[in-house]
Amino acid sequence: MPVYKRGDIWWYDFTVKGERFRGSTGARSKEVAVKLERREYDAALLGDLHKPLTLEEATDLWFTARKVGRKDAVNTARRIKILLRHIPGATPLADIGARTITEAMNARRFEPILRGKNRKDTGKLPTNSTINRDLIDSTLRPIIRYASRNLEAKVKDIPWSDLRLSEPRGVVIWFTDEQIDAWAAHMPHWHRPILRFMLRYGVRLREAFFDFDEAIHDSPAGMDIYTRDRKNGPHVVALLDEDAREMRARIGRARAFNVGRPASEQLTTPWFREMKDGSLRPIHWRGFQSASDLALDRAGINARPAHDARHHAGTMLLRLSKGDLASVKELLGHEAIQSTMRYAHTSRDDLRTALRHAYATPEAEDAENASKNNDQKTA
Repeated sequence: MPVYKRGDIWWYDFTVKGERFRGSTGARSKEVAVKLERREYDAALLGDLHKPLTLEEATDLWFTARKVGRKDAVNTARRIKILLRHIPGATPLADIGARTITEAMNARRFEPILRGKNRKDTGKLPTNSTINRDLIDSTLRPIIRYASRNLEAKVKDIPWSDLRLSEPRGVVIWFTDEQIDAWAAHMPHWHRPILRFMLRYGVRLREAFFDFDEAIHDSPAGMDIYTRDRKNGPHVVALLDEDAREMRARIGRARAFNVGRPASEQLTTPWFREMKDGSLRPIHWRGFQSASDLALDRAGINARPAHDARHHAGTMLLRLSKGDLASVKELLGHEAIQSTMRYAHTSRDDLRTALRHAYATPEAEDAENASKNNDQKTA
């Protein structure tokens, strides 16, 4: 038996050329343990057992153990490609330190963003937030932590907080009715239902394009959408009755269209475009993103379509619920209330408005007008 379990950890035990090799893989997954055992066995055949673990090897084992099967696996794989583009995969993990990471991040800062199937240069450079996630938060830091704790690899003490690039403090904005109307007016009509959905429910872009056969839970009590898994359970979006009726109609049309068609041609999300011949064509999330960017530019609105639509949904619910942060936390799927607290300033603004109405003075009216002007600029 190549691997065996002792407690929660898998161990290896094999013999090569009359010499016995045994030890801990440090892995709790049998699949990962088998890969490690094979690596150790091959190294023993070459007389080079316990050779330094490389970044590529550590990344492969970490991805297999922690990311395979998760909804963020595709995005993580994309970020791993970026990481290995700036730090060679053959680099021993023990050699990666602050200088190596700093050089990689500096190189990433001047690498243009590519989009689309043909990877077209957008002429834009990644933000500090993007660089932090590409090279630290979503890849290197968890990989090195995993290798140290589970693979017993020797790693350097890395000052992560010093290496992270400064990020602007999160700004919460919302759109006026006029801005939303202008935004929608510059979009194709088949994209507008998606925009309304995101502005109301604050889902992330990829979450909006859910598989209705897997994510929809419809009952007499109402329709819920399960968008993603969190540490404390799935994130559930509870639809209002009028939106549930529209969603049922969309899903019904999609299922009727799918009858008799091969799986490769079937609709899986409720978002589609009706063609002149009556057929339905699926809308891809990238197409919606491009249409939103273009519509915002034409409307003269400086905003990020998906990110700021999410902020808008949270802010509007907070204002309409008179400061109910717990409801906003549930709507946006935050794991901790601290993430929702960024919206607290909105309720304080509403409190000031109420106080100005209660204590109406010329100074208060001037302050209220100034606040309204500031709100419009922020939005």
